[in-house]
Amino acid sequence: MTCNTISLRDIRSFHVGGATVELTGQTCKDVRVSPDAALRTVDLNGHYVSGQLYAQHFMLDRPRSDVPILFWHGGAMTGVTWETTPDDRPGWSQIFLRHGHDVVVSDAVERGRASWSPYPQIYDSAPLFRTAEDAWYLFRMGAAKDFAQRRPFAGLRFPIAQFDQLCAQFVPRWTTNAQATIAAYMQLVARFERVIIVAHSQGGWFAQCLAARMPEHIAAVVLLEPAGAPNLKPEEMARSAQVPHLYVWGDNCDGHPAWNSYKNDATAHSESLRVLGGTVETLDLPRRGIVGNSHMPMMDDNSDEIASMILAWLARTRG
Repeated sequence: MTCNTISLRDIRSFHVGGATVELTGQTCKDVRVSPDAALRTVDLNGHYVSGQLYAQHFMLDRPRSDVPILFWHGGAMTGVTWETTPDDRPGWSQIFLRHGHDVVVSDAVERGRASWSPYPQIYDSAPLFRTAEDAWYLFRMGAAKDFAQRRPFAGLRFPIAQFDQLCAQFVPRWTTNAQATIAAYMQLVARFERVIIVAHSQGGWFAQCLAARMPEHIAAVVLLEPAGAPNLKPEEMARSAQVPHLYVWGDNCDGHPAWNSYKNDATAHSESLRVLGGTVETLDLPRRGIVGNSHMPMMDDNSDEIASMILAWLARTRG
């Protein structure tokens, strides 16, 4: 990988999307907002902004591309996915900046700095929380029975000694805010003339939706193990086929109850795009002799190599 110095002309952060919601009939509460403070009454009736996402835009002093990279995280995660790896190596936000792309790292609706909304008054349920056991199994670190001993799959490329650092990133999530998230992502994309979306897991589902809705704004999408694919109408599929797609898959997907289904759905989606004349490529790492990658390729010990392959695909695809 290149070691170009990152020279920035600006860093901006902002929220996009969302709407104001008024709540009435809430009970006032007497609270002590810090341990030694006096009690004060908090009136929970009033207006709340809900449905926004948070983004941080890193702008290079001399970018080599006029198309920024938008990094979208997966379920129960935030934009931290793309920052420094759990074992303290440069994350993909740095790598892609060093290769000349402006970068936008976001926290989706309900995640991280995007904030929550009251539930069940605005969100219709309590959040889900991800356990370490769930991540071990779903992210394919090892067999479920081997979690207690932290015994990974043979040849695993994730830095397993820092698995708890990965788990420290997890945040609450809801399962009923997809439409608000799509709306916020659309507003984010609309801020730019053209973008490249690099999306992980659940974020890949959203990226496939956006390719169908805003192809004129999207130069390419890179889908790192997308959690399935959206059910699109024929006219939506035709629009999506205008956008080049790269699908990236790691090891141990075959035979995994969840990932068999997710991968099959995404593969069927990609084949439909190809039939429609779309530019579609699949980077199935184990089939290319690159074994041991987990569900977190941007954190695995060969993350630089995978980033290089993605950058090479972008260069070929975009001329």
